[in-house]
Amino acid sequence: MRLRICFLLLQFALKLLSSNLAAQMQDNTIDKEVLSQFLQNEDYAETIHYLNSKNAEAFNDVFPLNALGYAYFMTRHYTDAEQFYSKTLLLDSLNFSANRYMALISNRFKKFDNQLFYYKRLVRLKPNEPMIYKLTADAYLNLSAPDSALQYYKIAYHMQPGNEIITVAFVDKLIEDMQYIKADSISTAFLKNDVLNSDLTRLLIKSYMAQKRMGDAAGLTQQWLTINEIDPKTSTNLSIANYSIRNYDAAFKVCDTLLQQGVESEALLYYAALARYKLNDYKASIQLLRADLDLGMSKNIKLYYFALADNYEELADFNNCIKAYDTVFYLFKEPLALYNKGRIYELHLKDPVLAKKYYQQYLVIAKPKTEDEKRVYNYVKKALANKN
Repeated sequence: MRLRICFLLLQFALKLLSSNLAAQMQDNTIDKEVLSQFLQNEDYAETIHYLNSKNAEAFNDVFPLNALGYAYFMTRHYTDAEQFYSKTLLLDSLNFSANRYMALISNRFKKFDNQLFYYKRLVRLKPNEPMIYKLTADAYLNLSAPDSALQYYKIAYHMQPGNEIITVAFVDKLIEDMQYIKADSISTAFLKNDVLNSDLTRLLIKSYMAQKRMGDAAGLTQQWLTINEIDPKTSTNLSIANYSIRNYDAAFKVCDTLLQQGVESEALLYYAALARYKLNDYKASIQLLRADLDLGMSKNIKLYYFALADNYEELADFNNCIKAYDTVFYLFKEPLALYNKGRIYELHLKDPVLAKKYYQQYLVIAKPKTEDEKRVYNYVKKALANKN
């Protein structure tokens, strides 16, 4: 009797365990329609919550793993995304979506070797897809392999010459490699059908300027003004091109167009001022130069005055050399200006009293940081100690 009761209890326990396992398996079943709805609604947080509640990472199914990877990628949890896409690739190394996002994640983490690995696999998976060749070329550039990058850009372009993104990348690389004739030919052909394309117009201007073809660059002025792109560098190039062929109205206009929109740069103001001077509008030229000087209170101006002083020193024009250093010190309180004044008085003007004066002033305010600054500081300190 007791044995029969134990047997019945064992049967009941087994049925209960079987029922619980079946319920658990049913509960962990992923409803792909529900999951697809989350993804279509871009509800990535709910996607992650739903899949984690189903213990999706334990499934040998690329669909939930890719969905988790994608949801984490879109919420910028790139490490988590990488984890789930890696699991997908263990199940299916040729999964297109997983390879694509692993390439993107590798780029974000600056793992450029990995990025190239995934893009080259994508090329093998879809050898007729031009954009993948373009992205592979980008990966080669990240690895400082410009020759390989150029070949992949070339393949992408010949597969789809009407693609703007591919064409711009290819032309930009050709210009970098100084293959100007080919770059100009491709840009000009594209612009026949899209005359207001800002990227290729900019690149064509860049190419003409590199070749010193000022007239050709200036010929694109009206086209660029119609595009009205906020690009100070290209506008400056066009101003230089027009100025060089003595088209001063256009040289001013191309700068003024951006200045009127509140876009200021030292170069824009400078060339606008030069153009107004050539047009005999001296007051406007002075106003622009003053604005340029106000804008240019920067490290660049400091270096400009130091370079100017160097030139004056080479010309033995020590008066203007001293004035340049005075300007640097007045504007920036730059200690090295005092050192250099002392050096000029010591070496060239043979005035040890003034030399000592400026050396002493230099030591009071100098706070050397770089190796060169420390070397100068120690030299002056030792020199004064020896004289004392």
